[in-house]
Formats: sequence, structure tokens, C-alpha cells
Amino acid sequence: MNLQSVKTRISGGSAQNRQPLKQLNRDFLYSKRGLAFRQRLGSIQGKANFEAKGKSMKRRELIGGSLALATLLITGQPAQAKDISLGKSSQLAVGTAKLFNVGGTRILVYRSGTTKFSALVASCPHDSFSLSASNVKTAKVSCPRDKSVFSASTGKKLSGPSANSMRVVPIKVANGFLIATVAAAAIPAKPSPTPSNSAAGEELIKASRVPIGGGVKVNSKRGELMVVQPSAGSFAAFSVICNHAGCAVSRVTSSAIICTCHGSEFSTANGSVVKGPATQALMQYDIFERDGAIFLR
Repeated sequence: MNLQSVKTRISGGSAQNRQPLKQLNRDFLYSKRGLAFRQRLGSIQGKANFEAKGKSMKRRELIGGSLALATLLITGQPAQAKDISLGKSSQLAVGTAKLFNVGGTRILVYRSGTTKFSALVASCPHDSFSLSASNVKTAKVSCPRDKSVFSASTGKKLSGPSANSMRVVPIKVANGFLIATVAAAAIPAKPSPTPSNSAAGEELIKASRVPIGGGVKVNSKRGELMVVQPSAGSFAAFSVICNHAGCAVSRVTSSAIICTCHGSEFSTANGSVVKGPATQALMQYDIFERDGAIFLR
């Protein structure tokens, strides 16, 4: 067999030669050697596919990490940040502040002008003391524990021992609603409502000021609370923040605490959801009555 005939046979040659070549290929593939060859080829292909998949996953991880970093550098917000509605902007008068609790994140919102709002994490950066709206006066946030003072508009430290400024939360107004951008990964754990070992507690309000079958909003070191008295001598305290959209509950009956933003209702006994659209109960705090006053443990 000369070189030309070999080339002809390998390439398929003429129509007369192609059929015998196909038969030879089939005979080889179904022989023992052919079977071993196919198994070996499959193993090699499988390994190559696995390695290619691994490289592809690594590329996706690198691209995802790069995009997250780029988002942080360009927008100043983490890639996993969430926009949360805090309710209508009209609930704050100019020069006033209000505390919101969103998924455990305590946010202090201050309105400095008709269209100007600012939001800060409601915690002193020096000693982690929980701040509330009562700590905001004349456009300044004051920590009663260490006497640090911060700008209510920017969070910048103005005086006191704190080495850092307050953390800023991005906020905007959309269609008349306050929208705060909260980083999901940075959301701190909810404060525990379990009682402490302190017998003193924090006085919230005189028991006589809480109407039977109603409730009163009060400020505390845990933020703004709703103290209710469903029946004579029976008191309970809850966070005012409805977990549905971040609005503050505003009305109380003998059996329900009502959020007028979307109509959610919560039990005055334990804060559980009585009527939607809310799906999470109000956070309840441990209180006790002593000497005619209601105290927070």
C-alpha cells in the first residue's frame, strides 16, 4: 500500500472506499480495545468538564466579588443593601427627630428642612449607648452617658470623648415616603427583651397616665415604646415599629394595637399579629409596676 492509498483511505477516498472505512470504525469501537478506548476518552472528557466547571465557578465568584466592591466604591453602599420604607415623610415636623426600628436596626431620622432628611444609626459610637428622639435637640444628638455631641444632620462628632462620628444611613424621599437603605449584612441582632438583673429599671411613665383600654407612646433607652393597659392593672410594652413597612403604630384599643399606614393590628396581650398585612409580631419588652409607675427592666 503506497502513501497515496493510505491518504485516500484515511480521508474516505472515493465513494467505493468510504463504506469499508465506516465498517472498520464500527468494528473497532465495539471491540474490547475500542471499549477501553471509549472509557478512557470519557474519563478524560469528564475530568476536563469538571475542571472547566470549577474554573467557571471561580470566575463567577471573582466577578461577583469585583462587582460588590465596585458597588461599594461607586455608591458607598454594600451590594446587598435593602430599601426600607419608614412611612410618610409628613410624620416628622421640621427640626424634629424620630426613632425607627427596622429588622432590629435602630435608625434615628432627623428633618432639618422641608425636603432635607438625615438618618443615623441610633447608637453612640463611643460606648454603644442606645439613643432615641429625646436625645435630639437644636440639630444636635447628645449621648447622656458620655456627653458626646454629634450633628443630627451629618452624624459628625462636635464635642465629647467619642473618637468617631455616628454612622450615616442613606435616606431619600420617594412619593412622600421616607426610604432608608439598610445593609442586610450589617443589620445587628435585635435587642433582647428579657429582663436584666437590675431591680431599678428605667421609669417610663406613671401608671395613672396610661388609659384603661388604650396606650401611650413613651421614649426609652430602647427607643420609642407603646405602653398599653388592656384591662385595669394589666400593663404591657411594645416597640412602636410595625415590621411590615417600618411605620409607627398609632392607635390602641382594649384588644389591638393598630398601624394606620396599612391597617395591621397586633394583640395588646403579646404583640402577635391579629390582622395583616404584617406577618411579624411587635417586639415586646419586659416591664413592671412599682410605686405607681411603669418601669422597663
